[in-house]
Amino acid sequence: MALPVEEWRQNVARRWAALEPALRERLAAAPLGEALRVGCGLFGPEVAALRRLCGRVRTDKEPAAARFYREEGNRRFGRCRYSEAARLYSQAAAHEPPRSPEVALCFANRSAALFHLGHFEVCLEDIARAESHGYPDRLLPKVLLRKAECLLRLGRLQDATDTLTAVENKMTVDGIMTSSTHLTLLKKLNQLKTEIHQGSCSEPSRGAHGDIQRESEIWEENGSISESGDGAVVNKKPVRLATAFFPVLSLLNHSCSPNISVSFSGTVATVRASQPIPSGQEIFHCYGPHHCRMRVAERQQLLSQYFFECRCQACLDELESDVESVSMRNSFCCPNCQASMQGEEMLCCSNEACAFSVSRGRLSRRLLDLQQQMEKALELLRDSKADEAIRMLLKCQMDARNFLSPEHLLMGELEDHLAQIYAALGKWQEAARHLERSIQLVEMHHGPSSVEMGHELFKLAQILFNGLAVSEALSTIQRAEEILSVHCGPQSTQIQELQEMKTCLLELPRSILQRT
Repeated sequence: MALPVEEWRQNVARRWAALEPALRERLAAAPLGEALRVGCGLFGPEVAALRRLCGRVRTDKEPAAARFYREEGNRRFGRCRYSEAARLYSQAAAHEPPRSPEVALCFANRSAALFHLGHFEVCLEDIARAESHGYPDRLLPKVLLRKAECLLRLGRLQDATDTLTAVENKMTVDGIMTSSTHLTLLKKLNQLKTEIHQGSCSEPSRGAHGDIQRESEIWEENGSISESGDGAVVNKKPVRLATAFFPVLSLLNHSCSPNISVSFSGTVATVRASQPIPSGQEIFHCYGPHHCRMRVAERQQLLSQYFFECRCQACLDELESDVESVSMRNSFCCPNCQASMQGEEMLCCSNEACAFSVSRGRLSRRLLDLQQQMEKALELLRDSKADEAIRMLLKCQMDARNFLSPEHLLMGELEDHLAQIYAALGKWQEAARHLERSIQLVEMHHGPSSVEMGHELFKLAQILFNGLAVSEALSTIQRAEEILSVHCGPQSTQIQELQEMKTCLLELPRSILQRT
């Protein structure tokens, strides 16, 4: 709403000039309270003029403006610019109708920003505003936990305890918890109970509440996703380091199917057996691509630049079998009948009854275009447009099925991206369903004990944990631990988080476990 500020100022200036000089001097020297009392009596007749001026101004709420300010506030919040985020959430609230879930969400978002700024009293006021304006019941445990933490920081231990009891009771009544009860919610519940028990009232440093907490504020309270780095479901990719810089490690012979895994921490390299190694059997390290990732001809060509000809058992077996399983898994299929395409530059359908042919370049360009569309979908996700991102990825999936083999790695990437979006929306069952499909392809390409498999199981464990699928989460955590402890070591951050999730699940109140 654009009030006629300038017109009003001019009107007041005219009224001020018309006052007796003695009265102007009295008002100029008077304390603020007296000046307001006398001034309001003098300007009483101006109420009609103010109404007349405002009557010409459009005062409707603007949903588009509210959405703009809210989304911009999300971006600033995600970058830890909490003061700017609080201001933008205030502007968004000004454009939302009162007593609506939308304005309640704005107050809740602003309370999150105020919490990170250390303004605990004002944060409590915004939480109360959110509740009084119809804050969604499914998200209530989230703000109640923030309320409890504010009370704890302010030293109001009994009030904090009562609030936590209300949170726990609500979880019990609701049964299976909603999307708001993710990793942070469960961790916070146990953490705050411990702090209250210990009488800890130490004030947290600003912005030091953890990436997962910062991201989850936006996910749950405004119904959209902000830029969230790794997010609640992280995406890890292995990085190959030059092992020749480690004198002892460089003495290990090569195999495209190694029996060890090497992890690095600073200048320390740790070698762990990835499978049982009998006494007297040689230890093999992989210098280049694993046999599950690349066909033998490509591996040989890659290693030849180092004047190295690989004669490992995996290469010999593949050369003798004449079966290019990796190539077939990443091959094109016929757009007409979905049979595999064969050839070099010109590809022909392997189904003789079809006889379709197309240049490899044309299908490669189609594949590149598909990858670009996937990147655009992820951009939409980062811009808090999850629904559009899902529609675009589903369209990409339909297109991919027309010319890529069902086992193509890109099919797994699509499932992985869909899982990421559904997880961001708190739709844990949908997310798990898509990620399980991705895991099937990862296992096919990289093997059941590969580090890639470990990373995918880690993500699945997070999703199942957030969805409170307790038994499935615990079994997945165990599988992920077995694999990642070999490739990353028992002290890695992923192993530590898996153990935290396991502890948190096992410590859930019995009343909640009985409902899952």
